[in-house]
Amino acid sequence: MGNDIKLCRCRALSLAIGVLFSASLQAGVSSTTNPETKLTGWKLSQDGFELELIQRLPDQTRAFFLARGFSQKLADDIALSCVFQGIGRNIFKSGENKSISVDLRNWQLQVGSKTRSIKQKEQWDAEWDGQAVSTASRIAYRWATFPTQQTFEPVGDYNWGMISFDLPPGTRFDVHVHWLLNGSPQQAWVRNVHCPADIHPEPQ
Repeated sequence: MGNDIKLCRCRALSLAIGVLFSASLQAGVSSTTNPETKLTGWKLSQDGFELELIQRLPDQTRAFFLARGFSQKLADDIALSCVFQGIGRNIFKSGENKSISVDLRNWQLQVGSKTRSIKQKEQWDAEWDGQAVSTASRIAYRWATFPTQQTFEPVGDYNWGMISFDLPPGTRFDVHVHWLLNGSPQQAWVRNVHCPADIHPEPQ
């Protein structure tokens, strides 16, 4: 009987540790859906870094780049690559002299059993060599997209821009986020993110 009680206690303890460990993987991550647009955003707040990833409808991105001189094909290529609005912020308070450095080249996407990197803005730009993309259009793209590398200084330093995950509409994935806190590596998972579908609103 005594051994049975000890075994039950061990199993309960193992289960509790497992629950705590699972929760820690998602610690500091929340998601909300805008009731009007139906678009979902994920927010990570951990170790002084706040990151928001907000869905953009492909039509939003398509219209943005068409208005800036991109061809229909190139605007479609970008729009259908799972573009999110990213917002990064240093959330340390006054007196906490700590910087946050981000490099998107270190981020990883988990799609099913496969791991891959994010398609960087520089990679997009390189693909347009020899294509009819004006200097003004390229500048508009660079300014509208999230910096590949950036350091957010205290207090409240932030930036925003589009991030292309280069995945088909409707894909579900996890994002392994990496950043430096005063040079010290930090990481966290943002789970079950999904690319919005390519929905065309009905004409009024």
